[in-house]
Amino acid sequence: MKRTFLIMLLLTGILAANAQAKKWEHNVYLSGGLLINKTNDGSETGLSARIGYGLNRYFSEKFSVMAGVALRNVTESPFSSKDGSDNDNFTFLDIPIVAQYHMAGQGNGWVFGLGPVLSFTANNDTYNIDAIPDSPLNHINKLKNFGFGLQPSVFYQIGKFRIGAEAYVGLTDMEKKTAHTKGSHYIHDTVVTVQFHF
Repeated sequence: MKRTFLIMLLLTGILAANAQAKKWEHNVYLSGGLLINKTNDGSETGLSARIGYGLNRYFSEKFSVMAGVALRNVTESPFSSKDGSDNDNFTFLDIPIVAQYHMAGQGNGWVFGLGPVLSFTANNDTYNIDAIPDSPLNHINKLKNFGFGLQPSVFYQIGKFRIGAEAYVGLTDMEKKTAHTKGSHYIHDTVVTVQFHF
């Protein structure tokens, strides 16, 4: 009986210590901001919007890693600088894995993050050159199916909310290479993000 009690006490202590060291946190977020679409012809600006979910794993009071999934839509339509230009409009399925440092622990305060993002092209835009109806580029996808980027972030936590700024820094040349396309295409954005965590 005494041995069983000691084993139960030991197991309870191990589980309690393990429970204190681990903390999982769910996050839902919405973002909107500025797109910077860089090609070999120059840069165009536009809009970027994201909606996503992240699962945050705390390794200590101040350090966590959040893995998630997000839909990111980027378009240059509202800010197109060229009449008759072929505006870009893409949707990506992003998988960010962001290391976060919580300055105030889990209380109110600053949260800094940085990590890689795997981006899959969910909705590709095609070339549509009105001025040259028989162009060999017409109806060909503009981007590759996969890209890689970095996501830096800074937030201020107030209760269950985090409000701040994030960026997507595209590190991959996304232009789909064909016999008629030999340029480059890098996609970057900076957005304001509101997160709710529970």
